[in-house]
Amino acid sequence: MENLTGWRKQIPGWGRSRWAGLVLAGCVFVLAAALSWRRWPDVLVDFGMQLYLPWRISEGDVLYRDVMYLSGGPLSQYFNALLFKIFGVSFRTLIFANLAITAGMVVLVYRRFLAAADRLTATMICLAIVLVFAFQHYVPVGNYNYVTPYCHEIFHGLVLSLVVVMWLSDWVEKERIRFAVAAGFGSGLVFLTKPDVFVALIVCVVAAFFVVVFFHRRTSFAAKSLVAFSLSGLVPLLAFFALFLRVEDWRTSARSVVSAWVPLWHTSITQDPFYQWCMGLDLPFLDLETMVTHFIFIVMIITIYALVFRYVMESRFKWMRPPWMVWLLLMAPLLILAVVWNWVDCGRSLPLLGLSACVLLGLSCRKIAAEPAAIFPLLWNVFGLALLAKLGLFARIWQYGFALAMPAFAGAVYLFVWLLPLRLEQNYRVRSHWFRVTACLVLTAGFVRLFLLSESYYLRKNFPVGSGGDKIVAYNPTVDPFHGTVEIALSWIEKNAPPDATVAVLPEGAMINYLSRRVNPTRHLVWVPPLMAVFGQTNMTTAFEKNSPDYVLIIARSASEFGVSLFGYDPRYGMELMRWIEGHYDRVYPAPEPAGKSASQEKPFFELQILKRQPPVTPAGNN
Repeated sequence: MENLTGWRKQIPGWGRSRWAGLVLAGCVFVLAAALSWRRWPDVLVDFGMQLYLPWRISEGDVLYRDVMYLSGGPLSQYFNALLFKIFGVSFRTLIFANLAITAGMVVLVYRRFLAAADRLTATMICLAIVLVFAFQHYVPVGNYNYVTPYCHEIFHGLVLSLVVVMWLSDWVEKERIRFAVAAGFGSGLVFLTKPDVFVALIVCVVAAFFVVVFFHRRTSFAAKSLVAFSLSGLVPLLAFFALFLRVEDWRTSARSVVSAWVPLWHTSITQDPFYQWCMGLDLPFLDLETMVTHFIFIVMIITIYALVFRYVMESRFKWMRPPWMVWLLLMAPLLILAVVWNWVDCGRSLPLLGLSACVLLGLSCRKIAAEPAAIFPLLWNVFGLALLAKLGLFARIWQYGFALAMPAFAGAVYLFVWLLPLRLEQNYRVRSHWFRVTACLVLTAGFVRLFLLSESYYLRKNFPVGSGGDKIVAYNPTVDPFHGTVEIALSWIEKNAPPDATVAVLPEGAMINYLSRRVNPTRHLVWVPPLMAVFGQTNMTTAFEKNSPDYVLIIARSASEFGVSLFGYDPRYGMELMRWIEGHYDRVYPAPEPAGKSASQEKPFFELQILKRQPPVTPAGNN
């Protein structure tokens, strides 16, 4: 891009301090972490697996053999198990590890966008990551943040992919094969996390090779780099193959390496109501209409303000020149709109905004040799756009968007604060200074609104579950009774179950296993329809019967998002297993009904049931 050096010189005051923006983002990072301390996870849904699995692996269990897992590949769980081995089994260990990884990511992002644009742009992008994504809590369920992600594979895959994007941009700019080797190795690691992240990264890799081949005309260099990239990418896969091969045969070991990709072969998952909703396939035309409407609204606002800023720049009327008049007439109405706008829904237009950024940057591809700084933003936006594909027509920053939408959102900030103002000034003589200030003020209003929404959820959490390094601050039972249920279950187990007793929680609740340090011997820790579709309900039931635990906890939680109700009441959702449990276990909590109560009476409903396995029947004639 032209005149980047001159543009940077126009930034006044604190903007000329190299580290000022990073220091600001760091202070906000510390503040956000402190205000939400230990309140990030949900004590019942998802995150318990992220503690239970590395604990069991650190104790010698083998992933996919002793404990089944479908959310991702082996990298993250074995990495966390290594952390547990080194620093001790504790929730605290993962807290500091994930905070360190997130902080490192923010530093890297700041440095790269500082080189690609300027300090203001880099600062706004880092503030977006910290305030909007890293600690977000926009829905009642936690786990959609970088400290306690619902699965570590999505978080680790995202961070590793961003590092690979940086290496790819270095490879294109500096034309050194060592960067292709590094990018290949990083891509191999991403392969071992989440398939959707890996696929998006491969799209970015293809874009990087496309630039080198078709614009730099370095076909031979690209071919050599591709070989180096591919060979180095196999190293992590072979390392985990060897790791599993120590305890399994080669077929099982190979299957364990690619286990994250198993769900892709089960088309029944795509028919699940929850999957349809997540992708926006339940109401495709409505979601598409919303996406286009949001995008058109943004384009209209940009067009209006670009025209006004150009008119003000060329105006001969002196009354239009004072800054306070510009502020009053132009910025104030937009800021009011920004304050009342529903920012939780701001992700709707991200696919079209990401496409717009890619197009604008792609138009500069022929000038990349003269201005290579455009390569990194181009590859970043390509990756962000590809990553949004997992959200389908329902692009959002909340729920799974905490990871899948972050690169696209950061790319949109780059578009509004740097790329678009520069283009408008160069091509249409729009006063870019006012445009950038307006964009920053509007975005800051949105960041603050979203941060305060997260805090409104965190403030409701004041109920401690667990203790010491495993302490989690959860919702008070008056707000969410399930958190009280977990505490009751933990207290009962501590008082009544022997230390070596085995426990299974249905349909899910690995957090109880972890906090009580009780093993689930059944291999399947989560019973929800998508997992049952892959593993097979009959196979899961057989495994449960074969490795039945000493105690069974049943927590009555609705699974209506999957099109079923309570566990054990639907043939598709655990009825077969519940019938077997009723014949082999006795209820010990709540206390059984008094003897003589009519068996025909309707079965009572309990939010929590604890059942103990019946003693084995001694054959007649044996002592």
